[in-house]
Amino acid sequence: MAKQANGYLGGFIGKLGPAVGYQWKHVWCLRSRPRRVNNPRTEAQQEHRAMFKEEVRLAGRMRWGVNVGFKALSDEYDMTAQNLFVKANQQCFRTVEGHFTVDYTHLSISDGPVAPVEITAWNVDGDNVLSVNFEKNPLHLSCSQHDNVYVYVWCPEVEKGYLANPVYRRAKSMSTLLPQLMADKEIHVYAFVQDEKGHCSPTAYGEPAETAEATEGRGMSPQSANTAQLEPQRGDTGITERASSLRDSTIAPSSLGMGKQKKVFQY
Repeated sequence: MAKQANGYLGGFIGKLGPAVGYQWKHVWCLRSRPRRVNNPRTEAQQEHRAMFKEEVRLAGRMRWGVNVGFKALSDEYDMTAQNLFVKANQQCFRTVEGHFTVDYTHLSISDGPVAPVEITAWNVDGDNVLSVNFEKNPLHLSCSQHDNVYVYVWCPEVEKGYLANPVYRRAKSMSTLLPQLMADKEIHVYAFVQDEKGHCSPTAYGEPAETAEATEGRGMSPQSANTAQLEPQRGDTGITERASSLRDSTIAPSSLGMGKQKKVFQY
């Protein structure tokens, strides 16, 4: 690996004659420019590139929640929160007949070692006020009642997200006025916890009151209903039913698959 000496022109990135400049761990480096790039542009390759483009676009749209939920891990892994979001949710993204689909029921807005909450019920009244009830510590793990609980709402139809002001874990409920553009539209409700050190919990998904077959109103969309069959639903067994088994084994590999052992709580 050749290093740039940062001469008159300074370090550079990109092609320059037979060389390519780049930066690796804040060090300016050089490598030889390949004579030929093997880029067959096959149908599968193009489909994968298109899906990755949509994943990055979704991460940008959901940045208000993602930047909070993945902030601590982004500092630890030296990656942006949005890149961690894409990496953590690969199993939720599919391309079906050329259309990008998302399994919203398993989407992670956050991750980390903090004890999670469980959304027990939510509803939106006629004034577009969202009310959410949550179990403050369903796994009965060590936690602080002063932890902040964030509720994040995503509306696929308008591709907008809303991050509500946090409440204390001990509150066990919260209410917030949703943006008018989400009125009478399908929404997905998520919750995660942030402790005083900035570490977050895994994401809790709020199952809608309607059944999965309902494709209208404020429940699972036809898009997510199609992709939800790929994996067992989080609500099929419930977090509380697995609490006793998780209490004795809370050390598991992170869902990010970064090669480190972290305290995370798998759903």
